[in-house]
Amino acid sequence: MNGHSAARDEAAVTRIVSLRLAVGLLGERDNAGWWASGFMSPTSMAFLTPIFGAGAVQARYQGVLEAARRVHDERIGIGRAFHPFRLPETVEQRLDEAVQAAGQKLADSVFSADTARGMLASLAGTPVEAKEGPTLLGPADMLEGLEWASGAAALYTAAFAVGIQCFPYFRDPR
Repeated sequence: MNGHSAARDEAAVTRIVSLRLAVGLLGERDNAGWWASGFMSPTSMAFLTPIFGAGAVQARYQGVLEAARRVHDERIGIGRAFHPFRLPETVEQRLDEAVQAAGQKLADSVFSADTARGMLASLAGTPVEAKEGPTLLGPADMLEGLEWASGAAALYTAAFAVGIQCFPYFRDPR
């Protein structure tokens, strides 16, 4: 992989992690209430730090990721589908490495609902119409390209703006 390709790949991984954090925060109980967790709340670090120490940022990310994953799985189903919170193992490993490397810098990038909405809007690109429920983004082979985050961000942005739940997903034809 050449330097230009590696930098582009790293930027795409960062966009996906940012998408997860923004949607994770906006979906929590203190915001849209799509899931009951409070890992991204301003007080969560006070509870997580004594238990996880330096790993509190990672625990916060993993907690909100799992809360969002469960709700997406319930609405979309598990099996021949992927979604922004359940991706192929190779992609999940790259995202986990990025979160570990970024640490506190990443956590600080999404710390309020306004920041999360702004981040989603910047990731979204072209606005789309809000769609309720599971929404097909395309075939699962799109996930390896990592360029799909803007389509998912556009759907989430539209859904949060009008107060509906949208769950973008990718179908695995196998």
